[in-house]
Amino acid sequence: MKKLFLLFGICILFHACSSQPNAVEHPFKFNGLSFVGNPKPVGEEAFSKVTAVNANAITLMPFAYGNSNGGSLTFENLDWQWWGEGPDGVESCIQQAKKNNLKVIIKPQIWFNSGTFTGHHRCETVADWESFEDDYTQFIMIYAELSAKYDLPAFCIGTELCTFAETRPDYWMSLIQKIRSVYKGKLTYAANWDSYTRVPFWGELDYVGIDAYFPLSDAKSPATDELIKAWAPICSQLETFSTRNGIQVLFMEWGYRSTDYCAQAPWETGKGNAVNLNSQAQAIAAVFEGVWHKPWFAGGFIWKWFPNGSRGGSDDNRFTPQNKPAEKVISKYFEQFK
Repeated sequence: MKKLFLLFGICILFHACSSQPNAVEHPFKFNGLSFVGNPKPVGEEAFSKVTAVNANAITLMPFAYGNSNGGSLTFENLDWQWWGEGPDGVESCIQQAKKNNLKVIIKPQIWFNSGTFTGHHRCETVADWESFEDDYTQFIMIYAELSAKYDLPAFCIGTELCTFAETRPDYWMSLIQKIRSVYKGKLTYAANWDSYTRVPFWGELDYVGIDAYFPLSDAKSPATDELIKAWAPICSQLETFSTRNGIQVLFMEWGYRSTDYCAQAPWETGKGNAVNLNSQAQAIAAVFEGVWHKPWFAGGFIWKWFPNGSRGGSDDNRFTPQNKPAEKVISKYFEQFK
């Protein structure tokens, strides 16, 4: 009888190996794009262009609005808000993304004072903090419930709220419990690249989310191999952190402008520096070559992708890879890591 079972097992193994001789399986990665909220409704074409570059996921980014260091947020019934940055637009995009077999993570954001960095937000009094937290909870629960309604695979509970996350841990613990009462998928938080080690509630989440704008090189147009080497010590730190917390790392944002010196301070959003399409393409390739295959890494979402396919181009020095050499690089590696 033992010989019979052994023979059966060998036959099964032979069939599995011989039926797909060239197949290479990879653990699932979020091959994602940060899908920018559009001013007006978008249709099928916007999502077919996402799948055309072999992406399998997108983030959708609704916004609340406030004054820096203020105690309130505005986020409901805003006639002036862009369609794609409010509940109706987000829900429509979820529906269309799912029709195209795209996974969706909602990644709520806050816009302070025409672009003041969210990480610096600090309320002056306990009363202001509590008022702000009440508004934030209402804002977040709208999208936690949408995530539950459409059975989305993960939900991001906040984006680059460094001071808020570090100084109000009890609030975040209670918020996570409230979210989990309605949403049963995985949770993450999008920490800034330089503050992820200080977030006090990773133990309550399912991914270490990072907006991964790590500085890599002061060179004008660093080669891919140079950038891969620059990623090595960062990867070592991320692996240690992932192991310590028992959860994978997910780049909730990552990307490079198509400029000279694009890997020097990748978080910079200004219009300075000359257009350098090759530099962007090389920096993006380095992430795929140096990071994407790591077992502790769950994938990431490239910043940023506009529903309007005409954005980007040879004269554009901003983050989008659209209509640039970087778009082909992304398509190639997303195909490889399917």
